[in-house]
Parts: sequence; structure tokens; C-alpha cells
Amino acid sequence: MLKESGKFVGKITLVHVITYIACGMAAMTLFHYQSSLSQAGMRDTNSLIVGLAPVFQIVRGALFGIVLWLFKKSFIHSKYGWLMIWTMILIIGIFNTPATAPGSIEYFIYYEPTEFWNLEIGGMLEILIQTFLFSFISFHWVRPKDKQGR
Repeated sequence: MLKESGKFVGKITLVHVITYIACGMAAMTLFHYQSSLSQAGMRDTNSLIVGLAPVFQIVRGALFGIVLWLFKKSFIHSKYGWLMIWTMILIIGIFNTPATAPGSIEYFIYYEPTEFWNLEIGGMLEILIQTFLFSFISFHWVRPKDKQGR
């Protein structure tokens, strides 16, 4: 059981880290984040802590893996299990998070719109694409092979 759960969490972590880095790099280029970061109160991409983001993403990926392991029975044998994962992340992690994070209902209530459209719209597109890829790839990688028709 421990070996199986460790393998599951490891796969989920790896998919999270890869999709996070790929989508983040693409969005930074497409939406020119660097030009608005400091004005929006964000750290410069050259700061040490931002440079360590991939290390922090390993922890985040493992946390995703633990949570998905707990809910595995609800999606693993479903044809659209990836959609179930993505819906959970969208609702709990983005739109309905208790934090006042951009894109959340709390952010909409308590924050004034900003002139940093590239960060707000780009950030939302980035997170929607990243979580979609994460959900789709993770599901198909951890799904039992006999359920995939192999």
C-alpha cells in the first residue's frame, strides 16, 4: 500500500512540476509578466525565492498527490476522471478558495480591478491551461492500464 501510494504521489508530483514550469514560462513570455511584476507588488523573477519556485512546486505537487490519492476511488475508473480532477481543482483551488487569490470569488468581492490586465488575464489563462494539462496527463498516467484498453 505504501509503495503504491508513493508511486502515485510521485507521478502526480512530477506532472505538476513539469506542467507548472512549462505553462509558467510560456505565460511569462506571452503576457510579458516581467514588465508589471514590481508595480503589482510581486517579486522580481531574478529574486532567489522566485528562482526556487520549482523546489516549492515539488511540495505542492506532493500535496496534490496526497489529496488525489484520498479521492482516487471517485475518479480513477471513470472515463472522464480527468474532468473530475480538473473540476475539483477549479472549484476548490481557484474559484472558491478561501484566500483572496486572483480569479477567486473572494478576490472579486474585495479587490478593485487593476490596470495589470496582462497579469490578471494572463495569470487566469495560465492557471486554467496548467491545471487542465495537469489533470488530463495525471489521470491518464495513474489510471490502471486495464481500464485504458491495453
